[in-house]
Amino acid sequence: MKLFIAGAGSMTEAMVKGWIKEGSIPPDHITITNKSNDQALANLRSLYGVQTTRHAQAAADADIIFLSCKPKDWEDALAPLNGILRSDQLLVSVMAGVTTSSLEEASKGPVVFRAMPNTSAAVRASMTSFAGGSAAEDVHIRTVEHVFSLIGETAHVEEHLLDAVTALTGTGPAYIYYLMESMEKAAQAIGIPEELGRDLVAQTLRGAARRVQEEDTTPAELYKQIMSPGGTTEAGFNVLKEQHVQEALIACIEAANNRSKELGAPAASRQQS
Repeated sequence: MKLFIAGAGSMTEAMVKGWIKEGSIPPDHITITNKSNDQALANLRSLYGVQTTRHAQAAADADIIFLSCKPKDWEDALAPLNGILRSDQLLVSVMAGVTTSSLEEASKGPVVFRAMPNTSAAVRASMTSFAGGSAAEDVHIRTVEHVFSLIGETAHVEEHLLDAVTALTGTGPAYIYYLMESMEKAAQAIGIPEELGRDLVAQTLRGAARRVQEEDTTPAELYKQIMSPGGTTEAGFNVLKEQHVQEALIACIEAANNRSKELGAPAASRQQS
């Protein structure tokens, strides 16, 4: 399988790192381009052994073409590929907001998909949801599912869910890292050395996530199991409630969902907003 990726940012690097680590896709089967950042291409070539290019014609050899640029730049990224892409290729967007119908209208050729991985792809732990366009058939769905399964878990969903999925799992790791940073700072404040604190926080979150995945128990039931009246957990929880932390996280994800919808709006609408 040969991949062509337009865009050389953090999502591209995370996917490439995961694919190379998994081993099924050789580095020389991955070709990356971007608009103008030569250093980003040089870094990816040096770190992972992938191919880089400024020639859109290289996309002709790919089985899957990924659009992995900023949503505002997708039309410029796609334009050089028009006339090169074929109906037997897959065009997969990993950008927030941009719909399959917009991609189909602009590309007029390949079978289109829209996907939302996250940067945990770098350690083969992404949660990637994806949806196919109007021409997507079972064989295409299986191919997209396979390539993303190499870097984590997948979910084939209806496209109308993808803005919400973007808000929850696409941007979600950033919110988790923010919480981890807060816990690390708290660890230092109470006298725990920085390196030890980071290890303790990471394993604590890892263990909590595994319990949610492996046990038929809700997060609310799990935190109530830990909290005894008048104990240490309750003391901390009282502060979380006083600071409305849960409400803030809900508002955070709702804001990301709304922004994803805005990014998928026609260019004229985006300029007016």
